[in-house]
Amino acid sequence: MFLLRNDIQLECHWLQIIWIRIFKIYQHFKTRNHYNLLNVYTVEVSLSDMSDTELTYDSYLGLDKLLHCQDLETEKAGNKVDEEHLFIIVHQVFELWFKQILVDLRTIVGTFPKLDVKNRDFAGIPSKLGRIILILKLIIGHFEIIETMPPATFLNFRKYLKSGSGFQSLQFRLIENTLGLLKETRKAHKQGKDYTDEFNATQRVEAEKSEKGPSLFAVFENWLERIFREFVDDKKTYCDGLEKMVDAWSKDAGNQCDKDALMGIIEEKKYEKSGKRLSYEAFHGALLISLYQEDPEFQKAYETIKLVMDVDALVSKWRHSHVLMVHRMLGKKTGTGGTSGYDYLKKTNEDDYRVFIELFHLSAFLIPYEYKPKAALYKQGE
Repeated sequence: MFLLRNDIQLECHWLQIIWIRIFKIYQHFKTRNHYNLLNVYTVEVSLSDMSDTELTYDSYLGLDKLLHCQDLETEKAGNKVDEEHLFIIVHQVFELWFKQILVDLRTIVGTFPKLDVKNRDFAGIPSKLGRIILILKLIIGHFEIIETMPPATFLNFRKYLKSGSGFQSLQFRLIENTLGLLKETRKAHKQGKDYTDEFNATQRVEAEKSEKGPSLFAVFENWLERIFREFVDDKKTYCDGLEKMVDAWSKDAGNQCDKDALMGIIEEKKYEKSGKRLSYEAFHGALLISLYQEDPEFQKAYETIKLVMDVDALVSKWRHSHVLMVHRMLGKKTGTGGTSGYDYLKKTNEDDYRVFIELFHLSAFLIPYEYKPKAALYKQGE
């Protein structure tokens, strides 16, 4: 009983304290009523504003704009063709992926000059090249989606496209320029016309700027040159070693070894007259890496060369798939942009448009491992 009485007394004591506190709070709000009402209103407005600007899935991705920018020209003309929607979607997706390729390409181009050739850390370049490769494989597959549209259906809305043409894709031209496609290599789409003539003034400035800016070819070539200079102390000793390998191979293999061709790349003066785009030191940097690709010094470098080749090959495959799709849809009709259509596109898929084609030619100058000298042709780490 004594314990129960004490508990009741303690509970009453705390209730008294709580009521006193509540009364004081009431008095405080009563004397400052207007001020506190204003505070309450401000809080309510702030909460309301916050709910209006809250980041959501839709607002983050801009879906209100993205999903409502498929304006069908046939619908505007009162003659809607449903397949035009597919045509727009596929090309918009191309442009979105082109944008990501450009972001990654520019990062790679900016990173290559900073690489320490003695260090095997490639600062994320292989992973970004790998991502570009995956994107290119993905968008090549988009042509199969377009080809689900019968050519006759395409004709039902083609006239509404007027002069609009894929040739006018600024981002694809920026990709070409950033890879290192030379302006003089480009085939004229119309007699006496430059590809930049298809752009507005702002786009033209951007395209011309990209022609003069750093390219993947330029920084990659410089990287190969730096590797050659770092690992080859004496060019004569290196060339003598290659000649001995060629001599030994030619005696064993006969016509399987094109000795004249091999000597043409070993002798610097002959090489410079060959018209190759890669400099002598860059070419031999790539050759050295390929000959010793299994050595720790060059494993990552060889992987990077292969990735660059994959990008080059997939751009060529994208062009080829584009050519076939246009041929399937239009035959040999003139393109909407005024080009010769299929005939023009075929020319853009020739070897001249393959920026890194000399890396593919390199295989013709490889020498079997068994003919490598015991002493490596390069300076090995301690």
